[in-house]
Amino acid sequence: MMMTPTAGDPAAPARPVLRARLNSSDVERLLKQPGSGARIDTMTKLVMEMEEGGLTAKEQRLALDVLRAFASDAEMEVRAAVAWQIHNSPILTADMAEKLARDVAQVAVPILKYVDGLPENLLLEIVAERDPQKQLAIAGRRTVSEAVSAALVETGNVVTVVHLLRNRGAAVREATLSRAAERFGQFRIVADSVAARPDVTVAIVERMIALVSEDVRQQLIRDHKIEPALAKRLAEGGREAATLRVLQPLLVSPDDAEMVAKHLYRQGRLTPQVLFRALCAGDLELFVAGMAARANITPQAAGILAWDDGVLGLHCLMDAAAIPGPLTAPFRTAQQMALEIEYAAGNCTREKYQQVVLEALFDRYADTAEREVDELLMQISDQPGIDVGAILNPIRA
Repeated sequence: MMMTPTAGDPAAPARPVLRARLNSSDVERLLKQPGSGARIDTMTKLVMEMEEGGLTAKEQRLALDVLRAFASDAEMEVRAAVAWQIHNSPILTADMAEKLARDVAQVAVPILKYVDGLPENLLLEIVAERDPQKQLAIAGRRTVSEAVSAALVETGNVVTVVHLLRNRGAAVREATLSRAAERFGQFRIVADSVAARPDVTVAIVERMIALVSEDVRQQLIRDHKIEPALAKRLAEGGREAATLRVLQPLLVSPDDAEMVAKHLYRQGRLTPQVLFRALCAGDLELFVAGMAARANITPQAAGILAWDDGVLGLHCLMDAAAIPGPLTAPFRTAQQMALEIEYAAGNCTREKYQQVVLEALFDRYADTAEREVDELLMQISDQPGIDVGAILNPIRA
């Protein structure tokens, strides 16, 4: 069975136009230079010849067997090149589509996002893997079934859920919208996405009023013309989220912060994602100590730079700590939220701080085209927390 490709998607990378035909010299080159680059070049020419339709039935079958071999190549770069080359091609078969879709995210994404006709049970199995990149690709498909939408809302992070809710090709049941509001409704970007769905009901809006923060609640009341008296009763009968699901805080005391940071650094685990997560969670001591460890300066010096209200302090600290440049903006946003609400001075609760920071981040960066920023946001979205006890026990013993 041939798969139906999605044609004309502007987000899909343009496929190269090659006019050279595959010949014996290509095979000889492949044998003499078995690197991934040579195999990718050969595969590209092979696909072009198959698509031109000049091969006999026997040659086409042989070529398809060779293409299947490329799709099973030991090098991930080769398999990814195959996926991007044939995701919108009529030569893509059902068995190759499934094989590539089950591969690692770098290979699977073009198949999961752009290929129509993938079986629902296959998509549900892949959603259950909880790979955020794969889930995000599925959420952006031209059509998404009700069952797949429900699975994404139940297991996906906030970035995936926002993309799903904004996808008008996604069929979303009322119960799924209600679940999205329950999990992530405290974020304005999610609340707005739920409220903007063409199939949203008054009952869901009323449920959201009981869940969201005050400023989002007032926006919903205005947009959907909810009676003030009813809104007041709904708010009083609802509950505010005490702890954000999208972040499980690192429970570290100030005395432990420097020790944990140095231990993580020695183990190669003090990544930008861990530091960003600590900053967003409200573990400011761990954030500063971690930046100090990576920059090889004292925590006191790192603290001065981290909480400088100007542009240069944090920028210099991130340079010294070897944090990638594209991540400067989200780090800066989180830092500014901490300064504006004076969290370190105890002027707001940890839960309120988390809500303010994450809402600001997703308002500004949920639709970013910057891959590193997108991956950073997914790292802090509904991911398992670090087992601090397991980290501290071996180094205290």
